[in-house]
Amino acid sequence: MPGTTTGRGDVVTRVMIVDDHPLVRVGMRQLMTGPDLEIVAEAASGNEALRLLEGLTCDVLILDISMPGRHGIEVLRRIIADHPDLPVLIYTRFPEDQYAVRALRAGASGYVMKGADPADLLHAIQCLARGEQYVSASVARLLEQHQPGGHTDLSAREYEILRFIVAGRTVTAIATELSLSVKTVSTHRMRMLRKLGLGSTADLIHYAIEHGLEDGAS
Repeated sequence: MPGTTTGRGDVVTRVMIVDDHPLVRVGMRQLMTGPDLEIVAEAASGNEALRLLEGLTCDVLILDISMPGRHGIEVLRRIIADHPDLPVLIYTRFPEDQYAVRALRAGASGYVMKGADPADLLHAIQCLARGEQYVSASVARLLEQHQPGGHTDLSAREYEILRFIVAGRTVTAIATELSLSVKTVSTHRMRMLRKLGLGSTADLIHYAIEHGLEDGAS
C-alpha cells in the first residue's frame, strides 16, 4: 500500500502539486488538511517538478496542463517514463473533451477540471493512492468514443495480467504468481483500462468475455 504510516498506524498519502498559480496551490493546501494527506512538494513548472522528483518520494502527483516552459502533456510523458509507478492526476481548467483522452492515453491516471466539486478532487486522489484510475462518467464516454485497437494494443505482460484477472485472481495473487510487486500489477491494470477505454476491473472482465478472452490463466 502506498503512503507512509504514522505512529498511530494511519496511512498518509504523500502528494506533490505542480501548478504555476500560487492561489491554486494555496487552495489545494487548505483542502488537503486531513490526517491522511500530506503535501510533500510544490512546483511551479514542469522542469521544477522533474528536478524535485529526483530527490523525493510521493504517492500521487497533481499536474496542471498549461504552465510556463514545457507543456503539461510533455511533462506527463516524461514523468511516466522516469517514474512508471507514480500515478498522475491532471487538474486543469481545460474541458474534458479537449484534453482528457489525450492525457489518459499519455499515461495519466485521472483527470479533474478545476471547476469540479472539491470532493471530486479528494476522491480522485484517494482512487489513485489505492492504485485505481479516476474516470468520470463523461470521460468514460469520451474514451469509448476514441477507443483504439482494443486488446490488440495490449503488451504481452498486460495481456497476461488480463487473463489472470478474468480467471478471478486478485492483484496480490497475480503479483505473487508473476514475481511482481502489487503496485506494478496495479499499474499494468490501469494502463489496460486506459488503452481499452474502460473504467473498472468489472469492465475489464466484461470486455474479455465479450471478445472471447474468457479462457483465463490456470
